[in-house]
Amino acid sequence: MNACILFLCLSFGGPQTPQPPDNFFGEDKFKHFITSFIVTSLAASGARAAGLDHDSALMVGVGTGAAVGIAKEVSDLGRETATASFYDIVWDLAGVGAAAAVQSRSQ
Repeated sequence: MNACILFLCLSFGGPQTPQPPDNFFGEDKFKHFITSFIVTSLAASGARAAGLDHDSALMVGVGTGAAVGIAKEVSDLGRETATASFYDIVWDLAGVGAAAAVQSRSQ
């Protein structure tokens, strides 16, 4: 019985492999920014093409871009090979904000 408990502790209770540090300017942050920028722009442009007025289309774009970025990080919480990151969300929202600024200037 003691050997079984020792085996379980050694197999599952050991330290996990350390995750790489999550830097604010990490190599994947530009990808988060660009992806959110593109998703926001396409959603806003698509909503505008579907007949929504400028402000409503902008809200659709912002909502879609933010939802996709946050959903990606929530998805990463449940995967062993991925790490969720607050900094990734910050860069996603920066991309959404930049796309909203560009879209707000167009009519």
